[in-house]
Amino acid sequence: MTVARRNRFARAAARRVDADPRRVPAVAPPAPRPDKVIQTAQAWAPTVARLVLGLVLLWFGLHEVLQPSLWTGYVPVISATSKFALLMVLLHGWVLVLTGAALLLGIAPRLAGALSALLLLEIVLSLSVTGGVSDLVARDLGVFGLALAVFASDRQRLVLRD
Repeated sequence: MTVARRNRFARAAARRVDADPRRVPAVAPPAPRPDKVIQTAQAWAPTVARLVLGLVLLWFGLHEVLQPSLWTGYVPVISATSKFALLMVLLHGWVLVLTGAALLLGIAPRLAGALSALLLLEIVLSLSVTGGVSDLVARDLGVFGLALAVFASDRQRLVLRD
């Protein structure tokens, strides 16, 4: 069948549909408007960032609390086998756990965001000084940026206490 003939049939079918008001053509539901999708994403992005940051901090904090001896090598200037290094890792782990829980529960999210930014800045500087720039520093620098974004956001959803 040629293109012209197909087009002629399509035009004729369209005229028949238009001529009969009882016949409703099959129409797909309208697609979501791009501006509405963007508005929804903008409204929820700070909350998603807060929850993701909370999960990351809780994950690493729990690992530091449950297996502190694996983390003592990251304590700068102190011997990895010392009791003081173990105590510092445990303390750091509990701060991460509490900050992550506060972010997940929405308890003082800006304060928790500021504390997590300070913690991550300490981690990035410590890793940079002791081991130089590495993939760990790059990862933690990205999480530091996420913490800054959570701190800077004044529009959070799912918050227990602001």
